[in-house]
Amino acid sequence: MAYIPREIKDRVAVGDDIFQVEDLGDNRIRLIPAPTQVLEPGTPINKALLQPIEDELGRLSSTDIYTQLDNFINSNKIVDLAQIAGIKNSLYRGKHLGTSYTSAQQSQVASGKFLDLWVGDYWVINGTRYYIAAFNYYYNAGDTGLTTNHITLVPAGRLYMYHMNPTQTTEGGYVGSEMYTTGLDQAKTKIHTDFSGHVITHRRYLCNAVADGQASGGAWLDSDVELMNEVMAFGSVVSGKTIYNIGVEKSQLPLFSLRPSLLNINAAWWLRDVCNSADFAVVGANGIPDAYPAVPAIGVRPVFSIS
Repeated sequence: MAYIPREIKDRVAVGDDIFQVEDLGDNRIRLIPAPTQVLEPGTPINKALLQPIEDELGRLSSTDIYTQLDNFINSNKIVDLAQIAGIKNSLYRGKHLGTSYTSAQQSQVASGKFLDLWVGDYWVINGTRYYIAAFNYYYNAGDTGLTTNHITLVPAGRLYMYHMNPTQTTEGGYVGSEMYTTGLDQAKTKIHTDFSGHVITHRRYLCNAVADGQASGGAWLDSDVELMNEVMAFGSVVSGKTIYNIGVEKSQLPLFSLRPSLLNINAAWWLRDVCNSADFAVVGANGIPDAYPAVPAIGVRPVFSIS
């Protein structure tokens, strides 16, 4: 229950330094206040006044910042609901949320309040840890804007290993790669099983052409599970230097902004950016930006969103 502030009033009187003297005998006296006029008796300083203050301070000091912010969000004092995602994307918690995506959690995502859900919180479902990487990351993005409240997830590590292409080429860009056409099938099957009925299909702008070793074209496509790009991982373009690598994913995922160490999984993993005629971008085994030829099989660590 919220603490209700009270109006504390000063005593206002004329002659507060005037007293009557009562002789009690045995050399004792009693001083009895005898002001000329009392305009305002003031608020008495006693247990009834001070105890509620102490109780509220105790409650606040024992309540973590995440719960306090959730209480504020749930107070309906926020008029612009987009502000809630901003609050949620600003703090890392790292709480284990369970082994399934519960109906209560689904309700919180649908409401856009996201109560008791924070960046870095995770589920462990069928042996895979899935981190919350962002709240409403794709909201209003796309040639048809996404208007469903959602959370964006990434696995804690690689799901398996695969190549981008069987030959050393980036021809056709990400959309033309074997990774895009069939290499993500295993990931899609698992993710749709682990979050059955809740994986969002939305519009992404993906590279589909390469010229002179650079991404040179793109297309709007329906998309559910994809590789991340450099901006999502590192917060900036490193090797993939054209807009066709970026698309709608133009800001770093809060997960990696707040905990950049989570980029490092002690194994290299693919990003989707075209770097040149033979190489795609990767996050290196030590967590730094790099580029690998399309042929070797390295980690598949995709990104997806759920409602």
